[in-house]
Amino acid sequence: MSTNLSSEKREIILNNIKIMREKLQDEPELVTTLNEIEHELKRKKYGLVWENHEEKIDQEIKDKIPVFVEDSNLEIKIDETKSTNFILEGDNLHSLYLLEKTHRNRIDLIIIDPPYNRGLNDFIYDDNYIDKGDSFKHSKWISFMNKRLYMAKKLLKDNGVIFINIDDNELAGLKLLCDDIFGEENFVACFPWHNRTSVQNDTDISINHEYILAYAKKRRIANRRLKASNEDLWYKTDDFVIQPKETDSSKYANPDNDPRGLWKADPFDAPNIRPNLTYEIVNPVTGVKYLPPKGRCWRTEQEKFQKLLEDKRIVFGKNGRSKPQLKVFYNEVKMKGEIRNSWFDSDLYDTSTNGKKELLSILPDKKIFNTPKPVALYKEIIKMAISPKVKNPIILDFFAGSGTVGQAVLEEFQGKDASFILCNSNESNICKDITYERIKRIITGYENQKKENVKGIESNLKYYKINYIDKMRAEDESYYVENELQKFLKELIQLDNMNSTDNGLIELLLSDDDIDEFFGNKQRLNKCKIVYISSNALITEEQIEEFEKRNIEVQYVPELYYEKELNDINQW
Repeated sequence: MSTNLSSEKREIILNNIKIMREKLQDEPELVTTLNEIEHELKRKKYGLVWENHEEKIDQEIKDKIPVFVEDSNLEIKIDETKSTNFILEGDNLHSLYLLEKTHRNRIDLIIIDPPYNRGLNDFIYDDNYIDKGDSFKHSKWISFMNKRLYMAKKLLKDNGVIFINIDDNELAGLKLLCDDIFGEENFVACFPWHNRTSVQNDTDISINHEYILAYAKKRRIANRRLKASNEDLWYKTDDFVIQPKETDSSKYANPDNDPRGLWKADPFDAPNIRPNLTYEIVNPVTGVKYLPPKGRCWRTEQEKFQKLLEDKRIVFGKNGRSKPQLKVFYNEVKMKGEIRNSWFDSDLYDTSTNGKKELLSILPDKKIFNTPKPVALYKEIIKMAISPKVKNPIILDFFAGSGTVGQAVLEEFQGKDASFILCNSNESNICKDITYERIKRIITGYENQKKENVKGIESNLKYYKINYIDKMRAEDESYYVENELQKFLKELIQLDNMNSTDNGLIELLLSDDDIDEFFGNKQRLNKCKIVYISSNALITEEQIEEFEKRNIEVQYVPELYYEKELNDINQW
């Protein structure tokens, strides 16, 4: 029996702390210190440990409330019947803070490409680049990621999944951090992918791969496949669905016109020697007897083989003289689980080199990233993570970079109603000049480097910026934060509904006059589906009954979005 020496020593120290605390009742500062030591000793002893760092933006939110402000000059409105995509400019921590108000438990898929913290001007922390000589570089990065991933988990649906790009610099720490936030049991896979084909001449070992960590919010494996129809089969867990790729039908045929359709013959023998799977098989037509090849056995027990034979699932070659084979029908494996945990097939997942070429083709007039991710990589992730049964999926990227995820969503869901939310800082105007401009050209069309006209993919887009309002203004007695918040409700309502309030389906009524005007306009009343009403506006019983009669959903604001902030202010 092993002895946990660390645990024994810890118990001795904790017991001594208890004794010391009793003797130091008249020394409150020392008692407080002992309590802190005790707390640290009782913390979990396995997992990721780091020096926690507070960001400047953490301080900002103590006195201010972040809000979204729309830049209407950047709106793209093409088809009002479809949902709207959003680009959110500003610190992604505050964007996530606001998204929690509108999208908690609503995001189907998150794909992010955070800074890799290589010490090569790729990770900014509190307005400064973290270099290789910073002794706290890893703990600053983990602190930075911890806050954002913790909030990201809240946004995911129960069957949602997150994919995180990373390289060797922070892979180990990120894996432990995700185990802590999402739970080790929700780990899906670590996918290495071939990000480059060229060789690095300035290193002793040429690194040509990166990783993508995947975690589900809830992954309780059911160990079964659900078949909704012959054309829709995917692996399913209780809470998380992986959508595999389609099997190549060219390997299948139907020489005997089997009514079950295309099939191929697979060997009926398998590796190893097992007595219960070793028996004599007789060809019922020729009488030829077969035993498994040397060192092998049959795939099933004899009783199950007999049922397969009766079901005409066993064949003996074209001339009926070969060893037994199993008929495998295409419809049964059309959506077979072919997801591999290593992605080195450049034809499917592409490389960063091609990602750069793609971006240059769309933005030949812009200074771009050196290593943008290829669109094909993210399209494969989308295919794998979102079942075709999901209606109106929402995909989030809160490290949007050049906007590759947005392009992948637009291309993968052409003609279907799916939406993306991209969050990006505006360092060097990247959000407006690169992220937005790329998505704009994909939607409206563009001329590529070859002077060819590329047709746009019809969609809608809104552009928001993060702003801040004061929680209180001691010098201004007329300042009322709830009135200030009402100025920014429209943005949250549009984001909440992934749609514009300009199409008449969604109404915002902030005053008694707004309500009276709304009920006086039959056209608006007939078109409206959702109405948001300020708690300061008075509404009559007759008007409430009219909403119910017309099946108009009623929401009250700003408590809907800012209840916590208002309660905190009232407690001051």
